[in-house]
Amino acid sequence: MPSSDREPRIARPRVHVLDFIRLMAMLLMIQGHTLDAFVDPAHMNLDTFHWQTWVQLRGLTAPLFLLVSGAATVLGIRYEKDGRVSRALLRHRLIMALTVIGIGYLLVFPANCIADLRWVSRDVWRNFLQVNILQLNGVTLLLLTSVLAFTKTVRRYAAWSLGLGFLILLASPFVTSVDWFRILPEGPAAFLSFDHGSLFPLFPAGGYMFLGVGLGALLLETPEAVKVRWFRLASLTASVAFLLVAIAAKHISMDLLPAHDAYKAGYSYTCFRLGFALLIFGSLAWIVEAFPKSTAALAPMGRKSLYVYVGHITLIYGTPWTVGLVTARFHALSVAQGALFIPLVGGITFGAILLWDWIKKRSIYMGTLIHASAVLALACALVF
Repeated sequence: MPSSDREPRIARPRVHVLDFIRLMAMLLMIQGHTLDAFVDPAHMNLDTFHWQTWVQLRGLTAPLFLLVSGAATVLGIRYEKDGRVSRALLRHRLIMALTVIGIGYLLVFPANCIADLRWVSRDVWRNFLQVNILQLNGVTLLLLTSVLAFTKTVRRYAAWSLGLGFLILLASPFVTSVDWFRILPEGPAAFLSFDHGSLFPLFPAGGYMFLGVGLGALLLETPEAVKVRWFRLASLTASVAFLLVAIAAKHISMDLLPAHDAYKAGYSYTCFRLGFALLIFGSLAWIVEAFPKSTAALAPMGRKSLYVYVGHITLIYGTPWTVGLVTARFHALSVAQGALFIPLVGGITFGAILLWDWIKKRSIYMGTLIHASAVLALACALVF
């Protein structure tokens, strides 16, 4: 990386290319979740090219989010006078990680209130403890914060993160082949296995976020005038490398590896996902280069990824205490009918976030009141 190991003591400004990529990933996520929830699967012929393309693009949403989330952990690094990472920053990231994990579990809370948890069946508990993107993101942020706390330069933070990321990918076939549910309680085991329905266990999905730190470090240490160009070239170079490794990995004898799901933890498919995700990174970086003013205007909404995720999920599926748009329409519509809900879900989600920002800017007291009221309502729902 083209920089010395000396570190600044102040926070670095946002880099629009990361926020723009995250915004595009959000739009991809919203359309994927909406069509999947509303459209009757009988109308989705996965043997056709266009539906298979749609499925593969949906599969890239998580790597995109996790790579860019890892990169973003670098940009806000601050150091104390003694050369250590800011304690305030570590505390903030710890709180953020726990908040994200908590929200992830609250979205699938298995009862109407805490008192009713005693009646929850074992199968419902199992579904509740499945690891989705928020739980993974929060736990991986905890791990990255731990790495950051023990490193004194961005280079070392990036080097350790990249090393751990590649180690996670290499270990994935071995880790996911173990029956962790015979060894560990349901909750921790769900972070290490696909067997009970987890969509994003740490192996291999956590590795994507660790690898993203490398891209973030490149952005941080690159001169301002060439940040986006170098980011584009690095993304495209890494894309080619991962795609070549993916092709080579297809020839690895399965006898050398334990029994595992090749489409969830296999080397080839994992590298293909990373290669195409990084190809999208490079393509979007080119758009940022070509249209800097337009993308800079759109990029701030990319910082609202947590709000967008929670907002559109609760709007589509509801919560344990509210109904969602799909409640009476789950897998019941044609493709055209389901597609009509994409702008509706996206418009309401982004519109609500813009309204919330407008309220906070107009009156900090009103924003605080609404936030406190929402927390109180959630507390009442959990207790009563």
